[in-house]
Amino acid sequence: MITAFDHIAATYDNDFTHGSIGALQRQKVWDYLEKALPDSPLSILELNCGTGEDAVHLAGQGHNVLATDLSKEMVAVAKSKAENMGLGQRTTFIQCDINKIAQADFDSKFDLIFSNFGGLNCIDAMSLQNLSKVASRLLKPNGRFIGVIMPAFCVWESIYFLQKFKVKKAFRRTQRGPLLAQLNEAQVETWYYTPARIETMFRSEFKLVGLKPIGFFLPPSYLENFFRNKQGMLNKLDSMEDKVNAFSHLSNYSDHYLIDLELTKTTS
Repeated sequence: MITAFDHIAATYDNDFTHGSIGALQRQKVWDYLEKALPDSPLSILELNCGTGEDAVHLAGQGHNVLATDLSKEMVAVAKSKAENMGLGQRTTFIQCDINKIAQADFDSKFDLIFSNFGGLNCIDAMSLQNLSKVASRLLKPNGRFIGVIMPAFCVWESIYFLQKFKVKKAFRRTQRGPLLAQLNEAQVETWYYTPARIETMFRSEFKLVGLKPIGFFLPPSYLENFFRNKQGMLNKLDSMEDKVNAFSHLSNYSDHYLIDLELTKTTS
């Protein structure tokens, strides 16, 4: 099946991964992982890995990563990236629908299940609820589930569209049901979830151990062109971001938020 993400795989790193905003937001996630995870090598399952930027970073930190994505082209880019960086021995990439993770044949359980930058926003609430059950079966005791998710409201987005008098777009994340997000010429159904809703969905198997905003002061990546020649301003926003990342309630108003859940109930 050809997906919308197949069409953007070749340019995704240039458009987002290596953009100033995308790189700064991703670094916030990596900083959290470095502090939160033990120094010893972990077995990590990554969901919706995209072009493998996080997988190769985690492998470079000494972890073993099995990364999945629905897009065949994204997986191909990720494999090539890992091989070029000499990390092929610590990374495995497979094409797999996030909704079919339960049927995948994994040899062992994982210390961490990780999904970055809105991968979990690509599935509806029922599928996400089911994922919490699947994750509890795939994780080792006290394993972690860390997701970086787009909330149901974003201050930056509302201000940006309101000053353009696009009121509907300013509050688009609050609408019921999925939003059709444009990816080049294709559209992708996108759902937005508050941190409280995610915590509730995972509560029967997991407990919340961490929550932080990713992109409260840092703008959304689609404003890359505006900030292209304003690196000084972006650096100031980055510094301001560092000063508020301990205020978990701001996760409700950021471009993304990181939620860290620890397994409390294991199932066979």
